[in-house]
Amino acid sequence: MSDETTGGTAAGDEPVLQAVHVTKHFAVRGGLPRRGATKKVVHAVEDVSLDLYAGRITALVGESGSGKSTLARLLAQLYPLTGGEIRLHGKPVQALRGKAFREHVRTVQLILQDPFSSFNPVASIAGTLRRAVALHHPGKSAKERAAVIDDLLTQINLVPPRQFTEKFPHELSGGQLQRLSIARALAADPEVFLADEPVSSLDVSIRLGILNLLRHLTEDRNAAMLYVTHDIASARYFAADTAVMYAGQVVEKGPSEAVTQQAAHPYTQLLIASAPDPSRAGADRVRDIGQPPSLIDPPSGCRFHPRCPFAMERCATDAPEPFEISPGHTARCWLYADDPEARAKRADNAEAVAGLTAPAS
Repeated sequence: MSDETTGGTAAGDEPVLQAVHVTKHFAVRGGLPRRGATKKVVHAVEDVSLDLYAGRITALVGESGSGKSTLARLLAQLYPLTGGEIRLHGKPVQALRGKAFREHVRTVQLILQDPFSSFNPVASIAGTLRRAVALHHPGKSAKERAAVIDDLLTQINLVPPRQFTEKFPHELSGGQLQRLSIARALAADPEVFLADEPVSSLDVSIRLGILNLLRHLTEDRNAAMLYVTHDIASARYFAADTAVMYAGQVVEKGPSEAVTQQAAHPYTQLLIASAPDPSRAGADRVRDIGQPPSLIDPPSGCRFHPRCPFAMERCATDAPEPFEISPGHTARCWLYADDPEARAKRADNAEAVAGLTAPAS
């Protein structure tokens, strides 16, 4: 499998939206400039490739600060690229402003993490949705726009619609507001949803309902979805494909079942071992292996090597290319090189993973 494909897709399928070797650096501001000093940048996203397919959900998993939300915003054209390309239906996209940006957001809609901060607190829900419908359906009359709003609220299971449209954001729960965020995105009739941790700010009791709603909308509309999350357990339940991101780079990706059940990269294994699971005997033996690196001065070679218990000498100097673990499943890790040292370390890794994932007796 090439580095540009996510894996798990049918042969011949064409991606709707792609990140192709995408890189994003942010300038570090503040402090007194020194003559001759190199300008510092945050290496937020580094050489990331990811494909999103119609009718398919791809999870992007990683801890806070790994670059997940930055990548989602690059796909939404909210940030300019430092390098690489964003492609829509195979064509490069540069739509940061004006008419081109408006056309892009009709196709690609971002659903934000915190619904409370994404609504105007002094505007009613009807006013917010009327504005969205007017932007994306400019030829409709006021009566037709009202009918569109009623239909949107019915699709997200907020009925009767009039019970919600005349309220203000502070009068609704977090779950109701997140459903309304989804309705606002649906107003554009997009081909791609970028859901940036859509349930992380919600009570556990209502998260499943929001995830099921997003799944049904993706399937019913044959839309593509990127599901950004730090919860790798939900990725297996919710997404067909999973990509794992660490320190600005995708380190493993493939079908969700393979990535979560036969995790290859030590960082993916760490995420799985850290997830609460009372049936796992080794849940209380997960070691503290330190903090993620600074993205202003990231490590050379593999960015995970300072924290990796299986690191080899080459890991500190050479960045690994993706190695194919199984069809559609790749990992950027020197453990999967074909040489005696890598095979020995791979055996140690397999033994350690077996100990962590053994069920409780």
